[in-house]
Amino acid sequence: MILEKGFMRFLSKYYILVFCLLSSVSLLAANPPKGFDKVDQEIMISTLEAQMKYDVQSFSVKPNSKVKVLFKNPDSLPHNLIFCTPGKKKGGDKGQEVIDAVLKLGDKGVEMDWEPKEHPRILASSGMVQPGKETTFYFKVPKVEGDYPYICTFPGHYQLMNGMMGVTKKANPITNLTYEIYHGKWQKIPDFSELKAVKSGTLANGLFDISVREINDNFAFVFNGKIECPKDGKYSFTVSSDDGSQLFINGEKIVDNDGVHGNQAKAGSVELKKGKHDIQVKYFELAGGEALSVSWSGPSFKNKPLSKTVPKPGQTVEGMLIEAPEGEATLYRNFIDGAGPRAIGVGYHEGVNLAFDANNMRLAMIWHGEFIDGARHWIGRGQGFQPPAGSDVIRLPEGVVISELDNSDSVWPGSEYRTKELNFEGYTLDKFQRPTFNYSRGELTITDKVIPVASSSKEKPGTIRRILKFSGKKPPSNLYLRLAQGKFEKDQMNYVDEELFVSIKGGKVMVSNDELRVPIQFNNETAELEITYGWAE
Repeated sequence: MILEKGFMRFLSKYYILVFCLLSSVSLLAANPPKGFDKVDQEIMISTLEAQMKYDVQSFSVKPNSKVKVLFKNPDSLPHNLIFCTPGKKKGGDKGQEVIDAVLKLGDKGVEMDWEPKEHPRILASSGMVQPGKETTFYFKVPKVEGDYPYICTFPGHYQLMNGMMGVTKKANPITNLTYEIYHGKWQKIPDFSELKAVKSGTLANGLFDISVREINDNFAFVFNGKIECPKDGKYSFTVSSDDGSQLFINGEKIVDNDGVHGNQAKAGSVELKKGKHDIQVKYFELAGGEALSVSWSGPSFKNKPLSKTVPKPGQTVEGMLIEAPEGEATLYRNFIDGAGPRAIGVGYHEGVNLAFDANNMRLAMIWHGEFIDGARHWIGRGQGFQPPAGSDVIRLPEGVVISELDNSDSVWPGSEYRTKELNFEGYTLDKFQRPTFNYSRGELTITDKVIPVASSSKEKPGTIRRILKFSGKKPPSNLYLRLAQGKFEKDQMNYVDEELFVSIKGGKVMVSNDELRVPIQFNNETAELEITYGWAE
């Protein structure tokens, strides 16, 4: 490394001042400035030992936000961290004007910690931090979007110790995002290890972006970066592209959207721990239109963009299967085919699933195997109804589930879009995240809890046990529950048709008009029914 002329002459003098500077660094860390008790974003940047680099070489923040920076220096040399405004080259000069001003300090450089403190391009500074020390400082981000360089101004360090802060409204948790561009003609994503990149660079805003290309056909990108997960949990990623694309997390392929095709979206999910993880996106374009959009969803947030462009509204997305956690249930509230617009899907770890229609308080359908593909609504914002993802779907009667009848053979009331007889009052979750649906009929309150029962054999599906409890003053004496429709026959204690079997405790099943009905018999103004639904062999 070439040190600037005169630097060695000041070096010994500089180290005499080291111990005087340490106390000021500590004060900076201990006392946030007025108005910074709450910040919008925290970022930790560390030097890399014996490498003359920062560990974070790019990150993004939102305009006008308040930022807290923790700067650590485990290296054996002193370093600082100075954020600069973009300058004439919009950040491309890496703060050269500040470095030029440092060189002009001359004999005063040591005393001033190699920082021209009143320079108009200095946005924020850590001050010089000695080996093995750290400091915290705060600053407010400008309103103007763009690339803001940060540098170490200790003489000779600048060329290697620099990075870029991207100021963008789409600030995201990806840091150190780099790209490589390749030229060639492919039908699928190639083996990039056998190819030579024609261009490489950094995307300080943390957004996947193919607009930095120089041609519109026969090119490819490889992006690499770090994505920070705010908490443990399941994270889903969606990649929309024309032509092929793939997304990897920690080297594992999560989304495969490869091949020559128009703009289409696919998704995948993975369980991740809190903290930073490697993220890689590969993309190629053969001819015609070119597009790449990336987004992610996770615990407590949905559909946040990770790219400069976003998928088109209504675009169909596939490949984001929702799965119940070990020992628990998972819920999906949305438009479900066969259960209506106020559907509540419940997937159980035991391998059985249901959809509840909150318009009519009915168990709309049951199925087993995979639960549901949530990409259309959770990520793609698609229109329409999502069908179950599993197999052997059994659809139960449409319309209101409980009604007053003159007698057991009366015609059941016609189906309505939304019943006026029953009022939905939400649901409560037990410790296994299994819902109990709550609804009422006048002064009659009803709880409707479903418990999955796993099968003793992996080849056979489990069953669904439903416990209905009724409570109210002066309940009607001619109230009926409709269970199912079909050509049922009694088999010991069960009623069976071609696909469904039903058994009940607490009431007597009646077969009328090819329907299974149960009169609700009250005792001291309460009633309870236990119903088991399963798949006929």
